[in-house]
Amino acid sequence: MSVSVSRVAVVGAGPMGRLHARAVARRSAAEGDCALEWVVDRHLARGLSVSSEFGGRATDGLTECLGHIDTAIVAVPTASHAEVVSVLLEAGIDVLVEKPMTGDVDRASGLVELARARGRVLGVGHVEWFNAGWRAALAQAGVPRVIEVERSSPPVERGLDIDVVQDFMLHDLDWVRRCIGNEIVRVNASGRRVCNEGLDEASAELEFEGGMIARLRASRVDSERRRVVRVEGSEGAVEVDLLVGVDGGTGDAVVQAGREPLDLQWADFLGACRSRLAPENAADTGVETLRLVERVRRLAAGR
Repeated sequence: MSVSVSRVAVVGAGPMGRLHARAVARRSAAEGDCALEWVVDRHLARGLSVSSEFGGRATDGLTECLGHIDTAIVAVPTASHAEVVSVLLEAGIDVLVEKPMTGDVDRASGLVELARARGRVLGVGHVEWFNAGWRAALAQAGVPRVIEVERSSPPVERGLDIDVVQDFMLHDLDWVRRCIGNEIVRVNASGRRVCNEGLDEASAELEFEGGMIARLRASRVDSERRRVVRVEGSEGAVEVDLLVGVDGGTGDAVVQAGREPLDLQWADFLGACRSRLAPENAADTGVETLRLVERVRRLAAGR
């Protein structure tokens, strides 16, 4: 039986776009059910660099690949997410957009409605949902009473169009919210700017119905890179370093059965495109996480 091959474009050839291109190329080599056809970036040299490494053709114009792809991964700066995703959805293309889905809930909700109207699959790149590390901590600790997460990095020249809550803490607000499932009854947050216009450090405490507490800390101006989850539960206390097992330049990936979270996310999204069912990281999930992100940002900024 022949395998239907999904033709893929990666839009945005920065560090995250490169990792997505690698995930597509890995899947293509292993399963043969997708192919990286285009790498789109307004800086053509950057697109050429990624396409020479992982395949496909490079272009600096999105319209050139429309009509020649089935699926797109959008990894451009957040401010351009809504515009780029809208063009792709209108062209009948299924889209996986990097987090945060957009800069605000209203535009994200608009994309959900557009995807629904056009019958397209729309997912959001909350890749930490596929990280085996925090799942292992929860499994060992039993019913959680307290979850603490530290997510920090030294200063870098990327992602500065969004603040540390949108960039770093979003990951943990997402998986904790979805994993616990209960209503959030209280949120406290604080933050500060250090060297950028947006918040560079933030702390949040969330109380869920039933009493479970989540304490989250995020910094993009720390002296070291840390990704640590601690869970106190009915079976004891467990601490997991999410960076253990990371492969080279992959970022926050704990390898799960030889596959990184980005690979698992892509496999899930590709499966959703075939079945026409929602992926695990569906766009509706992106909207709900953005609501919580906005709530934390307001409190952290003292508004």
